[in-house]
Amino acid sequence: MKTYRATYVIPILLLMLVGLTPAYASQQDGGTSAALRDNAASVGSTDGFDGTTTDLESVHTSPDAPKYQWLLTLPCQIDKAGSQDTKCLGSNRNAQKCPAGADHKEAGYLAQYRYAPVGLSDPEWSQWTNDGAPTCVYNPQEAQALLNIPGLVAREFQSRKITAAEFGVQPQPHTLIGFNTNFYSHPTKQTFPLTLLGQRIMLTVYPVTSTYDYGDGTTLGPTELEGSALPNSQWGTETRTSHAYQRTGDFLASVTTRFHGSYSINGGPAMPIPGEATVTSPGVRLSVWRSKVDWYADDCNQNPHGAGC
Repeated sequence: MKTYRATYVIPILLLMLVGLTPAYASQQDGGTSAALRDNAASVGSTDGFDGTTTDLESVHTSPDAPKYQWLLTLPCQIDKAGSQDTKCLGSNRNAQKCPAGADHKEAGYLAQYRYAPVGLSDPEWSQWTNDGAPTCVYNPQEAQALLNIPGLVAREFQSRKITAAEFGVQPQPHTLIGFNTNFYSHPTKQTFPLTLLGQRIMLTVYPVTSTYDYGDGTTLGPTELEGSALPNSQWGTETRTSHAYQRTGDFLASVTTRFHGSYSINGGPAMPIPGEATVTSPGVRLSVWRSKVDWYADDCNQNPHGAGC
């Protein structure tokens, strides 16, 4: 005598890896069983994952974030606009610290960067030297350039084409309702060498936070969490960046990374750039399915290849 039993879509992960059939799952809202069968095999793709487990608690790190605010004191400066006292300039050349050379026919003037911790409104400034090397300017035009560069760098920061973070979703392009779908991003620090007003500028941008948009009206962030790829055997594990969809349908998931920036002039200190840049990675389209439970009359012990076994 055959006994009737219920066959559930458990474990979900195994079914997704071997391919679902119409007896196990169906798409809601008009999806066809044939289309479901044809697409199911692609769910098990590793998308280049090497099978190693990585740190799921990884966060953005910003070692390039300036820890100090800076004040540039120019020689013989008489106002905030950088105007110079020409008589003062004539008598304040520093031939010992700023000698003439191949690029400069005459000795230069010693300028001074001063620094204090970020966030202090009335700090006590400390003097800074570039590993003992002085900061030199050689004419009033160069001094003026140093004062004009911050505004130019701020515009360059906003106009740079910053590479978006790598964005990963597991599984894709299909997942199941209520299933812990894993999301992760890998933003990177980027540098841009520039020449502005004849000065060598190194512009650095670095990630600070990410905002995950799961496409169904829910978001995570801004957060420093990057998440991480999972091996196939761990798909469905809840992580700090995973999301369980509560309804079926097609959704476009994405991640937006906030970048801050810093710059240095002629090898000088890393100074912060006001403002931030946001870059959204290319979205990933997901189809969320609903699992289905059916009853079968086959005895799997007698007929292991029967329907539902």
